[in-house]
Amino acid sequence: MITALAAEVLLLRKRLAPFVVGGAWVIMVVGFGFLVPYIVYATMGLSKQAGRAELLATLLPAAAHTTTAGTYPLFGGAIMLILGVLVTGSEYRWGTWTARLVQGPSRTQVVLAKFGVGAVTATVIATAALAAAMVTSGVIALTEQRPLSWPAASAVVASLGVAAFISIAWMSVGAALGVVFRGVGPALGVGLLWTLGLENAVSGLAGAVPGMEPVRAVLLGPASGSLVAALGEPSVGKGGAIGVGAYTSAATACAVLLGYAATAIAVATVMTRHRDIT
Repeated sequence: MITALAAEVLLLRKRLAPFVVGGAWVIMVVGFGFLVPYIVYATMGLSKQAGRAELLATLLPAAAHTTTAGTYPLFGGAIMLILGVLVTGSEYRWGTWTARLVQGPSRTQVVLAKFGVGAVTATVIATAALAAAMVTSGVIALTEQRPLSWPAASAVVASLGVAAFISIAWMSVGAALGVVFRGVGPALGVGLLWTLGLENAVSGLAGAVPGMEPVRAVLLGPASGSLVAALGEPSVGKGGAIGVGAYTSAATACAVLLGYAATAIAVATVMTRHRDIT
């Protein structure tokens, strides 16, 4: 297993995919989570002082960790799904599965190593995004001549844990789709259509049809939004990020995300072991 993990670490280091995906997500968090809202704040009329103050409060260091976490239920999850697809689907694209599996480790070990290294990569990206967000919020505070009131370390760690947990769950689903569809293109198409299209449609329908609430409770996006809401991030109806809402309890949301990750690993392992990988 150690050999398989070492091989996967070397493989990801040699590929551009994790660096491109990670860099893109850091830029998105800084740009759409902080810079664009700050531009909106700066251009709002003086007659909207209450709205300006509320918006600025979400961009200052004291709230930067929850503001960053609020970007994950929808956009961050989709980015991590792409990462997962590239972790496994690229092997089919380049035809390297055969060479990979005849070098020693069993198929199960190789699959588990891919998910393990993918999880570490997702966590590193989440950490980099949070660090960039905190720096950006500090710059905004200095620009607005506001005190640098940083959140408690425990709150920052909790926010990072939520972001990493959500990232790993979505990455796992993407990696499983890469195995199921034996490639990148179809897996990305199905994954993004499901998460950005179908889940949003069902979630919106559940708001009007109470009978759909149990269905929404077991979806990946609403579970992610519920976990972020447990940190204190306001729901989208109260000015928060898209996808954030207390649809279920934090414990239920954790169970749903863990269930998706465990199911994805099981599906990828079984399919890799029992079918021709060429």
